[in-house]
Amino acid sequence: MGPNAEPAAKHDAQMAMADLEVASGRLEPAFARLVEAVRLNAGAERDRARTRLLELFETVGNSDPAVLTARRNLATALF
Repeated sequence: MGPNAEPAAKHDAQMAMADLEVASGRLEPAFARLVEAVRLNAGAERDRARTRLLELFETVGNSDPAVLTARRNLATALF
């Protein structure tokens, strides 16, 4: 295993956990988890978290209040 294997595995685990939370109806924690991943990471890891978050927004529906809040939080994390 290379030196980046552990952070990549942790990132994958965070994304999988967010998927489980959404599937369980726990939208706010799932979105917060991925927004935090965007905020804390750079490069490919950041892009993966952002892309997954946008996919979940579409799955849930863009008019859901949790999505609207998470979109604002994502914008803050990005800039």
